[in-house]
Amino acid sequence: MGIRAWTCAAALAVGLVATAPAAAQGPAAVRKQVESSVLVTGTIDLRQDGTVAGHAIDHRDRLPKGVAAMVDRHAGSWRFEPIVLDRPGQVGRAKMSVRVVARRLDDGNYLVRLAGANFGTPRDGDPAERVSAAAMAPPRYPQDAARAGVSGTVYTALKIGRDGRVEDAIAEQVNLRYIDSESGMQRWRDRLARAALARAQEWTFRPPTRGEDADDAFWSVRVPVDFELAGDTAKRDEPGRWQAYVPGPRQAIPWATEPDHGGDALVAGGVYPVGGGLRLLTPLGGG
Repeated sequence: MGIRAWTCAAALAVGLVATAPAAAQGPAAVRKQVESSVLVTGTIDLRQDGTVAGHAIDHRDRLPKGVAAMVDRHAGSWRFEPIVLDRPGQVGRAKMSVRVVARRLDDGNYLVRLAGANFGTPRDGDPAERVSAAAMAPPRYPQDAARAGVSGTVYTALKIGRDGRVEDAIAEQVNLRYIDSESGMQRWRDRLARAALARAQEWTFRPPTRGEDADDAFWSVRVPVDFELAGDTAKRDEPGRWQAYVPGPRQAIPWATEPDHGGDALVAGGVYPVGGGLRLLTPLGGG
């Protein structure tokens, strides 16, 4: 189930990165922070010792030139914490998503790197062993943001109690597809974050009923929320499409019991356990 804010009238649709009115010391500096990224999804096969037996990439033929090859080049050298499988010699398959980011340098060249990744586990196929959505109505699009042409993605982190309700919630990061002054960017990040969190507090989830996490006192999950202007959704849903945005600062999850750097390599609307996927021990990849 995808989670997006209700889209606004088509007359409000704007380009991927809109330009706000000029503001002192603002938009020019913010524009230098713009990144373009593409999300690569697929699966990864692991041996019990955590080495990679193989991987597959979705929509390989539709990805920008060189992107799939870059993931291929690094994936073979990844090593994860050992995993538990049912029998010796078995290979476990898990979902993966990798964020490939390009940023223009001062000399006109581009730095392209693997900026983040999210990995599931071989047991993700059993819904009884993980937190899943019960009721997740999308938030309302703030009308002032819609009128200004502001869109973006709010990466929410939620603390789920044993009754399936949200006990705490933060906006871990807000990436905007919009240009304004630094103060204006922060104002719009706060505006979208408040709208996402207000609705997230009303969501309910199904806690795991079996598996190693079933007896936990609470569970932590991430749910990315897209605020899309009418006309932009279809474009962004195209596999392999570069997306331009200004990344926002990331804040730590205050109730987390151990460090978890997360990353924004997540598909909007999904429910992702914090720290619950495969643990990568080697570097993700360079530029």
